[in-house]
Amino acid sequence: MRNMSFNELSSKEVISCCDCTRLGFIVDLCIDVDTAQIISVSIELPGGFFSFFKRRIITLPWDCIKKIGDDLIITEYILPPQQPIEKKPFWKSIFGK
Repeated sequence: MRNMSFNELSSKEVISCCDCTRLGFIVDLCIDVDTAQIISVSIELPGGFFSFFKRRIITLPWDCIKKIGDDLIITEYILPPQQPIEKKPFWKSIFGK
């Protein structure tokens, strides 16, 4: 059994083996204090240009993680599809009509 610090774990990119998408990096862990086991991991999804203002974080059960390698963490998880954003014309957002 190899020990790994949170710093090492959070520097590895999480990849889904189901659809080969890059999910992001681990930002938090949920640990059961009684058994000292990891319950789940929180992953920050990569964002677009305005991702600084809005962070998207998903929580994966530890059972979804299949392999931890030197550079990557392989998981069996598929992102749910995002709801399309309704775009209003610029003048309607200003005047409200």
